[in-house]
Amino acid sequence: MNIDQYLEAIIDREGGYINHPSDHGHATKFGITEAVAQSNGYKGDMRDLPVAVAQSIYKQQYWFEPQFDQINEISPAIAEELLDTAINCGVNFAKPLLQRALNLLNKQGEEGWPNLTLDGQYGPLTIQALSTYLNRRNKDGETVLLRVLNIMQGQHYIEITEKNPNYEDFFYGWILNRVAL
Repeated sequence: MNIDQYLEAIIDREGGYINHPSDHGHATKFGITEAVAQSNGYKGDMRDLPVAVAQSIYKQQYWFEPQFDQINEISPAIAEELLDTAINCGVNFAKPLLQRALNLLNKQGEEGWPNLTLDGQYGPLTIQALSTYLNRRNKDGETVLLRVLNIMQGQHYIEITEKNPNYEDFFYGWILNRVAL
């Protein structure tokens, strides 16, 4: 799949304009918060945010800048999961998840790659570790890696909801729609 196909599904899932009182993102449309829209030059009312602007923001800030396009060349399923996590949890949360997961799956280096630095930078070591892992573990390995990424995302939702009970308004939906095992 490609980014446009991913974004079509994401924008459909995120829906239109929402301004829920418990959401720290405040006014959003297509999952784009007002703060993110404004930081990308949008000056209008969030109710009027064009879908093309949302797609442009998603492509640049949530796909190309975090280098998920590079991951897509190796595993579209992993790239799509990282994109979705970045959109819902933030890019800074999502980026090191792949490195964390690969470190947990390397059997202390016996699988062919050393522990990766959790810097969220997808340089040659991270790309090679992912390729090596998927070549050794094939489709089952991809499934396990997706599950690990979802477990970490789910733990994030548990932690933020325990810290702020207002997020209970969203918790069920996060688990249902974002943590797909």
